[in-house]
Amino acid sequence: MRTQVLGNEKLHLPADVVDRLLALLSTDDRFRRLFTHNRHAALVEAGCALSEEQLRAASPLSCLAVDRLADKEAIAGAREELRAHLLADAAYSNPHALESGEMHAVLRRT
Repeated sequence: MRTQVLGNEKLHLPADVVDRLLALLSTDDRFRRLFTHNRHAALVEAGCALSEEQLRAASPLSCLAVDRLADKEAIAGAREELRAHLLADAAYSNPHALESGEMHAVLRRT
């Protein structure tokens, strides 16, 4: 499935990219560092069909910006809830689900 960006609509990540993103964020320290420093490049690595440049042009991905990423265990433990959140339209209006200390509060709101 391809990443969807239509006109002025917000970027929506396909399920396979969300699944790979959460798998890597819950297991891979190198990927976690990449995600924290360059979320666009991390999404490309997670299987996003758009290039990093196309992603940047389509969206700042503010909804995925984190100062301190939640730990691997927290992401793994909330994986199904995070998946549902990231696949919902509300995910792009309720940012920072992956922020350490904020994840459960954000997930309870959606």
